[in-house]
Amino acid sequence: MLKSASKVTINTGNVLNLIDIKKKAGQNVTEELSESIKLTLTEWSSQTNGLPVQNGVSSEDHPQTSQKHSDYMVVPTSTVPEAVVNITRPHDDVQNKMAEEERKNLKIGVKIFINEDSTSSLKECLESVFTALQTEYIDNVTLSYNPELLHKDETNDDSNVKNNYATKASPISLGSNIVPENVAGRLSSNEIEADSEADARKCEAILPGIKVLWAVLEDYVKQGRVHQLGVADVGGGCLRKLHAWARVRPAIAQINLASCCVVPPSLHAFCRANDVQLLTHADPPDLLSIAAVKTLSDAGVGCNNLDWCARYQVHIKCRGVLALKGYVCKGTLGSNNHK
Repeated sequence: MLKSASKVTINTGNVLNLIDIKKKAGQNVTEELSESIKLTLTEWSSQTNGLPVQNGVSSEDHPQTSQKHSDYMVVPTSTVPEAVVNITRPHDDVQNKMAEEERKNLKIGVKIFINEDSTSSLKECLESVFTALQTEYIDNVTLSYNPELLHKDETNDDSNVKNNYATKASPISLGSNIVPENVAGRLSSNEIEADSEADARKCEAILPGIKVLWAVLEDYVKQGRVHQLGVADVGGGCLRKLHAWARVRPAIAQINLASCCVVPPSLHAFCRANDVQLLTHADPPDLLSIAAVKTLSDAGVGCNNLDWCARYQVHIKCRGVLALKGYVCKGTLGSNNHK
């Protein structure tokens, strides 16, 4: 079925109830996503039993389930319909977990990984999350925009990924560590200047695309469907420019300390002055390509890069407990040249 499709969307459901994921609590982000996709594909394949599939479920054996997941169908943007397979885990407990608490007692955070400044892809990604969680609003959305030109020369070797982005922290806690306030004095003036130059070069490359995508996110805030916006892996100078330009200013800034030993002083100072929450994370910039190669390509399906991926986490506010966590991703199949 997959080999006859051009697109695939994968909703892993709540990965916290996957035994194989629990057994590997120390795995890094790439490993967790790859393992989640593999387990979702396995469950989906077993459920369908080779019967004709509509939206990732067997319409013959489960007509009600098939109708339930029909919202995952992608609306073609051209006159030629896309052959889309929509895969969901048949034994998932997302809706049960969401129903255990009143919505006002839950905090939903979403991080979107996307490599192209495609407004239609971003909307599709967000709508897929809304459908997966069956919620009317999301508390915060963080944008991780990494156009491939920035790391086209980087290798996807597994050992390099593990060396650069491995962490001893549980995947559940990634992105929740507050950056220390006493880092500004650790850098020399030369190091500060070098960081500023690197920041400026990167900003020039990514800021135009971020603005295109940010405008879409602002519309969701205006509609009341998203409450706060955040951005990942931009320097202090780039964050200042985005902050000055945006109608809805970023309330969250994430930085990857695996590739930066200390927080740039300019970024740290700006966040403190403008009430921007500064967090750390351990997500690799090439997460989309690595996850595709380690899952779909390994399964014999041509897919070099996921178009987008969203990670959602739902916390119970009063207890600070992570109730559920999952991924929704989309990939283009059968093309080795797709970017």
